[in-house]
Amino acid sequence: MFIRSWIISAIKHIGAGLRYGCLRMFRRRQKVSYRQIRYGSEDLNDADQADNNLVNGFLGFLVLAVILILIAK
Repeated sequence: MFIRSWIISAIKHIGAGLRYGCLRMFRRRQKVSYRQIRYGSEDLNDADQADNNLVNGFLGFLVLAVILILIAK
């Protein structure tokens, strides 16, 4: 159970880092924080947190899948 939660957390952080990097690169004038991307807005809206977790998890899973495919080749 501990390993599973660690892997899921790592995948979400990879996805959040990817989103943060892209936003910093393409929207330089807009202030964006990693905390806002990873955990949602300041008011801790449940729907906002669920959306962030879904997007971060999906992007992190895509990165992990690409890495595993490249290793397998």
